[in-house]
Amino acid sequence: MKVTVSFAGGKELDAALSQFTATKRRAIGRVALDNAGEIVAKAARGYAPVDSGGLRESIDVSGTLTRAQKSEHRKFAEQERYIGPDDRPQGHLREFGSDGNAPQPFMRPAWDETKNQVLDRIGDELWVGIEKAVKAAAKRAARGK
Repeated sequence: MKVTVSFAGGKELDAALSQFTATKRRAIGRVALDNAGEIVAKAARGYAPVDSGGLRESIDVSGTLTRAQKSEHRKFAEQERYIGPDDRPQGHLREFGSDGNAPQPFMRPAWDETKNQVLDRIGDELWVGIEKAVKAAAKRAARGK
């Protein structure tokens, strides 16, 4: 699923990030997406159906996909993080249902409940990362003089 988002201050944020190397931009983005993604993961853990608790405990934020997931994934952005259960089959079988078993969605309701909070958090975290990087660069420059 592709999600496109626009928000106030996006151009300013993009301009501020453009002053850094690609590596630094990725690092700032990774921290922001991980921290914001945890909001969805926490909500999903609350919605996840519990038998043994393994499904709930497997919900996490990650930058990697399993081999099977990678084969079906098309990269949409420079920076991507994934939120959800590990590769155990219970994840998608519970979310979408299966023959004779009704769906018990937990990821979609978590996203629907938290998406505005998550998007706000991403912006806030990106600005924090930019400010930290600028301060660190200023410190390095001062030491070099």
